Amino acid sequence: MILETKDLIIRPSRWEDIEIFYPWELEPAVTKFFSIRDGQTMEDVIKKYIADDTDPKAMQFTICMKPDERPIGRIVLADIEEGWKAELWRIYIADPALRGKGLGKQSMLAMMSYCFDVLGLQRLYLDHYTGNPASGLYLSLGFQYEGVLRQNCRKNGILYDVHLMSMLKDEYYERYQDWYESEDEADE
Repeated sequence: MILETKDLIIRPSRWEDIEIFYPWELEPAVTKFFSIRDGQTMEDVIKKYIADDTDPKAMQFTICMKPDERPIGRIVLADIEEGWKAELWRIYIADPALRGKGLGKQSMLAMMSYCFDVLGLQRLYLDHYTGNPASGLYLSLGFQYEGVLRQNCRKNGILYDVHLMSMLKDEYYERYQDWYESEDEADE
C-alpha cells in the first residue's frame, strides 16, 4: 500500500531503509521524545525492524519527498487489531530543517485516512512524552487526551510519563466530512 499526499509518498519500509533509519535514530533531534535509547547499535535497529516486520500486528512505513522519493521520515503502526484499533507507535520527520513545513501533518492525515478508510479501524491512538512539540499537531488534527500513563516508557534506564491521545472513527468522519464531500464533488 502506497499513500500519497501533495508533497509525500508514504510507502512500506524496505530492508535497505535500515541503513537510513540507523543514523536518524542516533540523532537527539529524532530520539528526544521516543523511548529509543541513546547509543543504540545497528544490530538493535535491525532486531527491532525484523520484530516489527514479522509481527502481524505491526506495519512500517517510510516517508519520502516527491518527486525524487528521498526518504525523510518513518511511521510505525503497532497493536493493530483488525476492525478495531491501532497505535501510531512512531512517526517522525528526521531532518529538523524539514519540520514546521506541514510534512508531519500530511503524514498524519495520510495515516489517519489509511487507518479509518482502508483498515476500517474504530480507534487510532498514540502517546507522547511531556513537552513533545508534536502534541500541538495531534490536538489540531482532532486527537483527544485520555490521560497520563505514569512511568510508562523507559529510556536510558529512566521512566517517563506519557500522555495518551486517541481519535475515534466517528470523530474522524465528523471532522473530515467536508473534505470527503469535496472529493466526491470533484469526482463527478
